Amino acid sequence: MKQLFEIYGWPLTTFFSACVALWLTILIVTPQFFMIELSLRFEDRGDRLTKIVNDLDVLYRDKGTKEYDLVNGPACNTTGMVNPMMTGDSSCAQFGEEDKLRLEQQVRELEDRIQSLLVEEQNLKEIKAQQFPYSVRNYTAMTGLHAWTLTKTVAFALIVTLIALAACYPVAYAVALRSGPVKTVILFTALFVPYAVNELMRIYAWLTVFDLHGLLNTLLVIAGFASFASDEVIIWYRFPGTVLVVLVYTYILFMVFPIYNTMATLDPNQVEAARDLGAKTWRIHWRVIIPHTKPGIAVGCIMTFMLAAGSFSVPYIITRGLQPKWFTQLIYDKFYESSNWNLGSAYSFTLLLICILFIFGVMAIFGVKLRQLAR
Repeated sequence: MKQLFEIYGWPLTTFFSACVALWLTILIVTPQFFMIELSLRFEDRGDRLTKIVNDLDVLYRDKGTKEYDLVNGPACNTTGMVNPMMTGDSSCAQFGEEDKLRLEQQVRELEDRIQSLLVEEQNLKEIKAQQFPYSVRNYTAMTGLHAWTLTKTVAFALIVTLIALAACYPVAYAVALRSGPVKTVILFTALFVPYAVNELMRIYAWLTVFDLHGLLNTLLVIAGFASFASDEVIIWYRFPGTVLVVLVYTYILFMVFPIYNTMATLDPNQVEAARDLGAKTWRIHWRVIIPHTKPGIAVGCIMTFMLAAGSFSVPYIITRGLQPKWFTQLIYDKFYESSNWNLGSAYSFTLLLICILFIFGVMAIFGVKLRQLAR
């Protein structure tokens, strides 16, 4: 901060600091705070209070229908017969004083029932208001199949990270230390061009490879190992490997560029000195290149893991519902299918905690500090 004051002066430094603080507060701190607060409020959808609310909705609807019939008579269709979808059970011509008295009695019974439930609802709300509102029941509810889904998602994200690291390290090494300017431009162009297309378009493009009549099955048919005529083709959507392949392809740039950026700062004379001293290629990598590249490898692993673990579009599009759901899909279902934002927030925060633990784990494994990662 002292250097910023010396370089930019106190007005600009104060302005920049205020903008950063505002950005962090609005986009990061506040949403996370509300998500955590929501995740600690357990919503018991099977308790008496929830049942009362549902019963009241039904009673209000029935009361409104009977009041309408009481004023206007039972709804009739064009044939003069009672509409079977309405509550009235008499024709328009037969609706008389006796039917009106019967409807009035039913309305009074519904009003008494509604009033009784309203009193009970108010009492339960007062009791609930006196109780401590926060608990960890949303987190402890994540057992069985959902816990296994979380474990599987994290394991797949780790596999994607390791595959991306194994694929990107040689590429970064070739671009940074083994290629001339022309080859470097060609390699970077080859990496960049596919990513100029929208991510969803790139994911959908893989469907042409894994589809029943896609590229892979077409090659198998040409080779004589499959047949379109007899439907003897492989359903690639059933294999978890398809998701892994697309995830690696989708997020590979987030691994290769951090490694390249740190590897490009390595003095080639250090590599030549190690080679002159008789070090073999694997030893040069192990003792010279990898130690220098540790911050880039750590950043690449962190970014790839977090993107893979939080990916929704890839497993949703590629699996076509033929594989078990990923944890991100469960989170989506909790928010938008069952409208249980409390449980969805708990699931989201659990995944966030795992990603944070992964960050600290990578920092410990590679022996890098947060300041080195920020560079």
